[in-house]
Amino acid sequence: MTKFIVITGCSTGFGRVTALHLAKQGWRVFATVRKETDRAGLLAEATGLGCAETLTPVLCDITDAAQVAALGRALAEATPQLDGLVNNAGTAFPAPLELLSVDELRAQLEINLVGHLAVIQALLPLLKAAHGTIINVSSIGGRLTTPVLGAYNISKFGLEALSDVLRVELAPFGVRVVVIEPGGSDTAIWDTSRARATGRIDVNANGPYAPLIQAIQQFSRNAAAGGFPPQLFADTILKILKQAHPRSRYAIPGSVARMIFLRRFIPDSLWDRILRRSLKW
Repeated sequence: MTKFIVITGCSTGFGRVTALHLAKQGWRVFATVRKETDRAGLLAEATGLGCAETLTPVLCDITDAAQVAALGRALAEATPQLDGLVNNAGTAFPAPLELLSVDELRAQLEINLVGHLAVIQALLPLLKAAHGTIINVSSIGGRLTTPVLGAYNISKFGLEALSDVLRVELAPFGVRVVVIEPGGSDTAIWDTSRARATGRIDVNANGPYAPLIQAIQQFSRNAAAGGFPPQLFADTILKILKQAHPRSRYAIPGSVARMIFLRRFIPDSLWDRILRRSLKW
């Protein structure tokens, strides 16, 4: 029996790799992108891999209520039930919180948190019908904070809380809610983030936060260069979907899980000193 899944944020990175991987495995994948060029590119790649018949790119900005509603209607017309939803769309607005505009924080929360709930609400009737699985893509940044990435941390901590609440609320309906917490990987989200950070440096070249922003830029470059391959993310998603009783959280790679575990035993004052020393701040 064909299984249906929606994956958001499939223009690049984790979402794109996962959409193609699941389509090749025979899943009927509805992959959201925000631009027509991304839709065409994803479809062309699927054609080259021989999985175009099982992958449908859908134009949907998850912060646009009308487009999210249209996504819900399209899925309801395509299938009476939805086996999986991967809330993967996301971005980062890096800035010291003193310099972050309230509008930027709102945009960060809309993309990384509010939009995901909107998609869940639109697709929940189909997920209930299938006793499906919701996988919310958090981050190591949803458990551990980093200076300059405060807005991103706030959005991911919020997504962790949203997932904890939904896991209990949806349990009687047979819908599983899982969080995946990736560490560093060389995906486009951090290219965009570093470009925004560079803009901050240009504007505040002589400001007190410039050294910290530069240090975080280097930190993110190093994390991406030494990060795990996106295919591990796709493999983990498929592993979760195949399990009748998945864990509530999956941190990847293993080093991330160890770091999250160890942080529980480090006093805040010591953790702050470690961070400041590593960033020379």
